[in-house]
Amino acid sequence: MQTTSTESPPISPTPELVNNSESNQQTSTDSPITAPARDVVNNTGTLGDLILWKRKSNSVVALLAATTIWLSLDIYGLTFITLASWIAMFAIASIFLWGNIYMLLGKEPLDMSMMYISDESVVEAGTKVRESVEKSLRFLFSVSTEREWFVFVGTVASLGLLSVVASHLDLPTLLFLGVMMGLTAPVVYVKYEDRIKDLGQRVRVRSHTYYSAVAEKCHTYYSAIAERVKNMKTKLQNKKRKKTE
Repeated sequence: MQTTSTESPPISPTPELVNNSESNQQTSTDSPITAPARDVVNNTGTLGDLILWKRKSNSVVALLAATTIWLSLDIYGLTFITLASWIAMFAIASIFLWGNIYMLLGKEPLDMSMMYISDESVVEAGTKVRESVEKSLRFLFSVSTEREWFVFVGTVASLGLLSVVASHLDLPTLLFLGVMMGLTAPVVYVKYEDRIKDLGQRVRVRSHTYYSAVAEKCHTYYSAIAERVKNMKTKLQNKKRKKTE
């Protein structure tokens, strides 16, 4: 007896599936993978990360750059234009050599056409500048009109100390000291925030007690002087009345 085979023949792919697979393979090989566009402002480290040393490499580079600029301007006596020209020449030469070395090694240089500054970054930067100016103006008016007296005295004393220090130092040294304070003071404050706040609260309480004592003494002296003046006026008025009588 002849046995009939139950195996079914292989299913041949339909033309539609063949065309779709070929088109997908062609598009995957023909279209190159482009790197996503990068916003050069948002991708860089923020000022807060730089000040708080969250990115130590950027903070170290900023510290070394500030020290080098200060040494060049103040110690070696270079002018700002000369230093800026040298920095620009070094940057241009480094980029030129970097691009040529990449080409000699057979590597493709980085595509800078995808880097841009977005409108959101510009708007955000302008908003931050506006908010900083507004906060400065509000602080200026609040110190002179609304805040307590020790804030006013502290602000005036700080400005006086700055003027005295600035009379003995030049602008590059002041800027260098400002950068050093900006890179050290916030880190110390964040690390010892509780202690600093506790110390500030104690200073405020003591200043309030001293202020209350001085104000009470001044009030008693003023009231005593006012009473004496009032008595003298009454005596003079009585003398004038007796003379007229």
